Amino acid sequence: MPLVTVAGLVDGINPCAIGMMVTLLGYLIVFSGKKTKQSGKGVESEQRKKNRWMIRVGLSYIVSVFVTYLVIGLMFYNLAYQLQQSIWADLFTWLVGGVLVLAGLIQIKEVVWPELPIHLRIPSASKERLNGLVEKASIPTTVLLGVLVTMLETPCSLPLYVGTAMVLAASGLGLVKVMLYFLYYNFLFVLPLIVVLVVMIKGREVVMMREWEHRYKSMMHLALGVALMLLGGWLFVS
Repeated sequence: MPLVTVAGLVDGINPCAIGMMVTLLGYLIVFSGKKTKQSGKGVESEQRKKNRWMIRVGLSYIVSVFVTYLVIGLMFYNLAYQLQQSIWADLFTWLVGGVLVLAGLIQIKEVVWPELPIHLRIPSASKERLNGLVEKASIPTTVLLGVLVTMLETPCSLPLYVGTAMVLAASGLGLVKVMLYFLYYNFLFVLPLIVVLVVMIKGREVVMMREWEHRYKSMMHLALGVALMLLGGWLFVS
């Protein structure tokens, strides 16, 4: 439980998903809906409509991220479980441990040497296409955006997730308990997105959230890097 809790929380603060969430809600705040009326009740009524629309879009994004990441995690758990029953178990464990340590070093590199052209993030070309979906701001495109962001951000978040799946596959727990752990992990993964949604709906401070994201981006990378290296080391000695 402590390992899954820490891994889920650290995985959830990855800059990829949070950055896209801020972009999506920021666009909705600035551009979505009709211009508010100048009369008091008209403004209040229009504001409530915009808030409800933002909640629908934001929750659609969060749920699509949750479901997509859950499916990806269960697929890797099944793969890890099958391989750990084979003669390749030790080799597979060491291989994953090495990948986790390498991914952790790359995340820490973003803090101490960001200019080095080795990154774990959504490709720039893909990000431009995702921003095109943001501008449509409909429920179906938001669901598609959540799925695509989750799949494309895997270089950012997947190593830690795979390491956690490896630990659960080797735990000997029953399928029901494993499923509960994955649901718990994925709730922690989307928890920062829920916080971003609530903050932006209440305060509607797009600039503030952008500044917060930029200010703490290095800390996010550092936390991910340390967690990856610790989990990789745990796989080496287990």
